[in-house]
Amino acid sequence: MIRAEDLTRRFGDLVAVDRVNLEVAKGSVTGFLGPNGAGKTTTMRMLCGVLTPSSGRAWIHDIDVTAHPEHARAMVGYLPESAPVYPEMRVSEYLRFRAGLYRVPQYRSAIDRAVDQCGLGKVRRRIIGQLSKGYRQRVALAAALLHDPRVLILDEPTSGLDPTQIDMIRSLIRSLSEDRAILLSTHILPEVEAVCDSIVMIAGGQILASGSVEDVRGGAVSCCDLETDLGNAIELIMAIEGVAAVNHRSERDGWEQLVVEFKPGHDPRSSIVSSIVSKGGRVREVHSRLHGLDEVFRSLLSKSMDGCVEQSA
Repeated sequence: MIRAEDLTRRFGDLVAVDRVNLEVAKGSVTGFLGPNGAGKTTTMRMLCGVLTPSSGRAWIHDIDVTAHPEHARAMVGYLPESAPVYPEMRVSEYLRFRAGLYRVPQYRSAIDRAVDQCGLGKVRRRIIGQLSKGYRQRVALAAALLHDPRVLILDEPTSGLDPTQIDMIRSLIRSLSEDRAILLSTHILPEVEAVCDSIVMIAGGQILASGSVEDVRGGAVSCCDLETDLGNAIELIMAIEGVAAVNHRSERDGWEQLVVEFKPGHDPRSSIVSSIVSKGGRVREVHSRLHGLDEVFRSLLSKSMDGCVEQSA
């Protein structure tokens, strides 16, 4: 439903987006993850046909965005980070105005559908400027849904909302993804894990990693919490291949709690337990932890920055 090949955008000497490739299938939510200034918004504007790429191509529902921008835009519901609403208008007036811009046939039923989808029934006659930020965000999302788009591109849809409002928007996004392709831009890592099926990580205009959440995270443990009664456990564990560090957490009733960090690509848990038992010790608990997305992203970003320094040197 959404596809980009070598999508690039330059502003003078600045390469804001550099040969980006991505694909979002129907029925899925892809998290577009990166720090501020990474190129997320520029990429999404090109996908929407709002900004012309310097090179590369993009398709929305098999429609070439550059060759047929109006047809492509008709398939897209786009929600910018700053909700584009007119505060002096009532909710129903604003949605009718936006329906006119989209040339939506049978606009009354389209407005009713969008109001119902976004939970705006109680405020549809209220003035937008008197609504909370969460409700204003819902109004903007309802406007993006009026023409029943097959693709949704959402730029920081939960920015500035309180926890209750965030949960509501996330639930709405999940329900909307059943028959749509959704690209969700964010720099909030828990949002990705809560909503998204796959991830595209970007920094400096370049894709650092992409794939399912588990694929990007690596699906491997990064460390474990260990509880043992062996007195010299730290020295013993540090000698095992694949162990990066061992940290003492606490001790109680003769049992020492340790945090064992693993080197990338290693999982020495069985060797750790075997070594402790062979020395006459006991292991009461081994609790493993998966790589967090924040760890993965920081690692990839660090490698990317190191590469840039080497190239400029």
